[in-house]
Amino acid sequence: MNEVRTARPAFLEKHDAIYFIASPPRCGSTAFARVFWEHPTVKYYSHEPFEITYYDNQPLEAVYEKLLEPLDISVIKNNGLEPNANALVIKEMPYQVGANFGMAANWVKQPIIFLIRDPRLNIYSRMMKKKETGDSIFFPLQETGWELINGQIDFCTQNGIDHIIVDSNDFRNHPIPIFTQVFEKLGLQFSPSMLNWQPTDIEIDNLDGTHSHLYYKVLSSKSIRPATESIPDLMDFPKEHGIRTHVVKAMEIYHQLSEHKHRIKHDVP
Repeated sequence: MNEVRTARPAFLEKHDAIYFIASPPRCGSTAFARVFWEHPTVKYYSHEPFEITYYDNQPLEAVYEKLLEPLDISVIKNNGLEPNANALVIKEMPYQVGANFGMAANWVKQPIIFLIRDPRLNIYSRMMKKKETGDSIFFPLQETGWELINGQIDFCTQNGIDHIIVDSNDFRNHPIPIFTQVFEKLGLQFSPSMLNWQPTDIEIDNLDGTHSHLYYKVLSSKSIRPATESIPDLMDFPKEHGIRTHVVKAMEIYHQLSEHKHRIKHDVP
């Protein structure tokens, strides 16, 4: 991620606009992306295409092939679609795109969108989702996404790549002012009607359904749910494997990013 790569795979020629959303796990990124699905210029969606390189060690060519055949969301849109609309939304996790972030950042002309959420909420939620399926709650700490997203935001700053930061609580509790500003930054019109959609049972997981349980609520929803979750106490995180220490470090990053000049705030006129 030390320099911007200039390779242009074939899928880039198919879209007039590409919007890139990067988010740590459990920050509401799929719900955030669903609002984009309802924009009249957006017809395609690619859900974490780099997932297959991280979990299955597949080559970049497999990512390019996946991006050549993104999900056509025109059949499930609640709002209308403009004639000749072909915009693509890519949603990705910092640890999955990893060292390929610089290349991916070079794919888009619009500002990159980074989502954040109180780390006590997103890390604890991921632990509970692991427990829910019988997996160990201990996972590689880079998968919380905090150190990586901080580095990716720094990369954008150092390379003059336009970007914005959105807090999950903000867009969930104040969707109209937040999305109005987000879409304005992207040069798009926002309508409150985009905050409502129809439940769907489409498959967005790339790993034969391994992660399908993570998306059931958002895919079966009709709109964004307000953020009402209680924040776990630091003592709720085990010391083992450095999790509690990592949460403290993640909180420091979160507070820094919360004060970042590119953060979208709901109280801005």
